[in-house]
Amino acid sequence: IPIPEENSVIMPSVVSFINGTSEYLIGKSAKKRRVDFPLTTIHSIKRIIGRKFSDKETQAYISKFPYTIAKGENDSILVSVFGHFFTPQQISSFFLKKVKAAAMEFVGQEINDAVITVPANYNEAQRRATQEAGKLAGLNVLRIVNEPTAAALAYGFGNNLSEKIVVFDFGGGTFDVTVLEVKDNFFEVLSTGGDSFLGGDDIDNALVQFFIVDMETNFGVTINYDESLYGILTAEAERIKIQLSTTNEVKVVIKNILEINGKLATYERVIDKKLFEEIISPIVESTINICSKVISHAHLKLNEIDAIVLVGGSTKVPFVQKRVEEYFGKLPFLGIETELVISMGASILGNSLKSDYNEESPVLLDVVPASLGVGSIGDYVEIIVDKNEPLPIERTNIFTNAYDNQDTVKVEIFQGEKRKRSSSRLIGELILSDLRKAKRGELKIEVKFEIDTNGVMDISAIDSDTGKLQKLELNILGLEQ
Repeated sequence: IPIPEENSVIMPSVVSFINGTSEYLIGKSAKKRRVDFPLTTIHSIKRIIGRKFSDKETQAYISKFPYTIAKGENDSILVSVFGHFFTPQQISSFFLKKVKAAAMEFVGQEINDAVITVPANYNEAQRRATQEAGKLAGLNVLRIVNEPTAAALAYGFGNNLSEKIVVFDFGGGTFDVTVLEVKDNFFEVLSTGGDSFLGGDDIDNALVQFFIVDMETNFGVTINYDESLYGILTAEAERIKIQLSTTNEVKVVIKNILEINGKLATYERVIDKKLFEEIISPIVESTINICSKVISHAHLKLNEIDAIVLVGGSTKVPFVQKRVEEYFGKLPFLGIETELVISMGASILGNSLKSDYNEESPVLLDVVPASLGVGSIGDYVEIIVDKNEPLPIERTNIFTNAYDNQDTVKVEIFQGEKRKRSSSRLIGELILSDLRKAKRGELKIEVKFEIDTNGVMDISAIDSDTGKLQKLELNILGLEQ
């Protein structure tokens, strides 16, 4: 589906506000403004949607990107533009509204339902935030599906395959790798993993850091890193990354980049493939290390993998393709354009969810992206649901009162593979209130944790002795209340 003003079926997820917040551009036209208007041009929102402001990843993000991020209620994130504040969900909804309008114009009818894809390692808050973004855009979100699973669907649906495949999803902002077993139209995820702060943005940033060190060395100065300089260097880094996919070297000429001794200086440098690969090698090796862990969790050996499917714009970098081939010992599959394969899979799934769909539907058996547990005594976390367990899933845990006539119990919910609070991510709090009066340890509240096919959690509680539904409140940190 072509998107108006983009001259393409691909639209950059960038919004740039103009003279206030009532007027803004989205897509390519917004991306062009990143250099001149870095404080009011918002990009890479996918990295911070549903995150807590206090997360170390968020703080690292704030130090790298030029626009202003502030702390909202419940440790949530707000983007500040022209004195107004937006949640990442609101920013994301701008993009969804535009693609919804493009789709309606193309098919000539109203569209309300949608399947939205997310990185496989998105946590509870990030998935809920994505659903909220869809609702803000006027969409009924039928399913949240993991991006690698959608890619596998596009690769295998209707092809009568019987293969174990790896989806290597290296996009602009995130990296995911998923191992699936495909049998006809059954798609079973065996294991998944990734890093939502690893992507093409980091390749660009590595080049930017190289430029700064190189300029400081050549000009004999210490550079004050500001928003304007960041925008110029980032745009140049992206240009180099793209051009080196088809050429062996690129000449960099940035005129009047610095003022030295009262005169404007021009920075010139030739970047060849060898130097580029040296600069980005640590980033690419991080993706390979994640692959190794995920394949181990799937209890497979490399020679048992039948195919590798490349997904995401960053897999267009020849060095990435070369390292994937070296690691797996076979050529990756390049039959579907890497930037379209996820949306193709989402479309196949969306079509199968229609009530009037009569052909054979795909069956997706996805997994829990990260272990889920509750805080226990001291620094201990009691794991309720293990990573890579198949979805949907249901688990029950019994909680009791710690002292006589206690009327409220607070349960902290953690995600992560460690069994320590200090090493896990606190994602929310469950408050059980209006408890009946009872002596210490006599009260038995049965709490049911359910994770649906979207990877989203629902919780219910009941008093085991009386059968009465118990009042509870689930507070997911990182989302405004």
